[in-house]
Amino acid sequence: MKAKIFLCCILTAIISSISVPFTARAESPSAPATVTYARADVRDVYFCTKKDLNSALFAIPYTYCVQILSSDGEWYAVRYAEDAGIYRALVGYCLKSNLTPLETPPVNTYLNMPVTVTYKTEENTGSLPVLNELNVTAAFYGTYYSGASAYSYVMYDNSFGYVLGANDDYPLNEIPTTPEPETPANASGGGNTKLIIALVLSALAVAALAILYFTGKKYKYVKLEK
Repeated sequence: MKAKIFLCCILTAIISSISVPFTARAESPSAPATVTYARADVRDVYFCTKKDLNSALFAIPYTYCVQILSSDGEWYAVRYAEDAGIYRALVGYCLKSNLTPLETPPVNTYLNMPVTVTYKTEENTGSLPVLNELNVTAAFYGTYYSGASAYSYVMYDNSFGYVLGANDDYPLNEIPTTPEPETPANASGGGNTKLIIALVLSALAVAALAILYFTGKKYKYVKLEK
């Protein structure tokens, strides 16, 4: 009887020790990462002053990012550019479509590309010499497309406006390819192996109990006479 009780205790311990790790892993999910930037993956992701494409100012330069401030339906409230040098940060809205959320922005988050804008004067009809052309450096934000025409949205001397022509010849950020997640070879095999071992050990314990039962039982033999 003591042997039977001992084997039962062993069987209970085996089952308990194997089942506990599965429960522990199931209750430990990884925490989601915080996303604060989004990358323009097409050339017509427009920066708008309101949640309306009719208020679009310019297209976010391709492969560059906006900072996500909040989310509202199909729109992000965003910030583009920084208060640095001749640039000033702008706050507005972008549609979520064709924007890829990022956990970490690229090194060149916003396009920093000053452009030269030429002001031309009317034809001089006076006797005094005047400057026919004046070149100034402006901060380029993006291109606005209207039918077959394109305009550059720029800022000069804290004033925003458009100049004729697109400025799409700029260095692009590298868009990394996302490999398919690989499942470790022993991810599911480990659990199956432990289950098999548990079943084998359980079977052995049951067999041992059966052997003890039958070997410990006393039989009464009756001699048959012819």
